[in-house]
Amino acid sequence: MRYHGDFDWGGLRIAAALLRRVPWSPWRYTAAHYRAAVRALAARRSPGRGRRPVGSGSGGRVGGRRRAGGGGSSLDDLLSDLG
Repeated sequence: MRYHGDFDWGGLRIAAALLRRVPWSPWRYTAAHYRAAVRALAARRSPGRGRRPVGSGSGGRVGGRRRAGGGGSSLDDLLSDLG
């Protein structure tokens, strides 16, 4: 079985719980795919595209961790793999 999930804490918990019950291998769910998702999210949030920078409005402080984005950000890639 192949598995792909969100790159957030909830997605990682789901992956771990599933792995305890069913053997699976990652489908676009590796560290390299995570890094690509982070770069894609950063590009979509860049100030040059009409969006505010990440720390904006917080006085330069970032109060919490930001996640790299959910599985929806790679939907086109997943669909192309189904070919």
